[in-house]
Amino acid sequence: MFNGSARRSQRVDRSPRSARHFWVALALLAGCQAAPPPEEEDFWRPGDLTGDVGELPDARDVITRMVEFRRGHEQLAFEVVASYEAVQESGQKLHFDMLQRMAVRWPDRLFWVTLYDDATTDSAWFDRGDFTLLKQPANVWGSVHVPPTIAEGVDRLVNEYDLDVPFSDILSGGLGVWLGEDVLALEYVGEAWVEGFWTDHLALRKPGVDVEIWVRQGDEPLPMRIHIIYTEEDGAPAYSARFRKWATSLPEGALPEFSPPPGAERVELVPVRD
Repeated sequence: MFNGSARRSQRVDRSPRSARHFWVALALLAGCQAAPPPEEEDFWRPGDLTGDVGELPDARDVITRMVEFRRGHEQLAFEVVASYEAVQESGQKLHFDMLQRMAVRWPDRLFWVTLYDDATTDSAWFDRGDFTLLKQPANVWGSVHVPPTIAEGVDRLVNEYDLDVPFSDILSGGLGVWLGEDVLALEYVGEAWVEGFWTDHLALRKPGVDVEIWVRQGDEPLPMRIHIIYTEEDGAPAYSARFRKWATSLPEGALPEFSPPPGAERVELVPVRD
């Protein structure tokens, strides 16, 4: 659970100490002009925040609503901004950012783009079991055939090919990911204002990870923020992400067809595990 893959540069180790990490991405600054401070209404909910909020929900109920809401929608699109820590051999933690956009149509279509803070990009297509990955500016791509559904295909890509499939637990996991027997603790922390919405803040512990998740209140219980600490890895690196621009119907062109760019070199994708 809560997995991804490693990335390295020639000068520093950019990858988490874990074999993989989970959710990805943080927005890059566009240009050099500083952004103006947010308006008060962008952060604080209008009205009196000191009143009685009534009985607080149960953490299991919040998780159940989130999972069932996802299951009730054939299409989803979203954007994530994220930051992660990479522990160096010296013990110092370096921080890196990513921006990611994803579009999904269950049970068998998926597209995502990841923009890293060193200006490299990964673009990936999943179309009824045909998976293709394009890396730029290296201009290389590879493809492999896996089971035709997202749940089975993503599981194969993560566990056999060691590929970084972002949000794999959302794409293929059910209630067992959050409420399974390996969950050591799950508690309701309180209400919090995240990305313009009131959310329910939950804390979850599993072997190797401490997780906080903020789930939007109301009729669309979507994840709005997540923070993960990999407690069994050297230096206990952390990962943090904010979800935004959620949509439950896909705009035209959200699931494009793959076409190799001019001059692109094809490489072979091979399993790294049996």
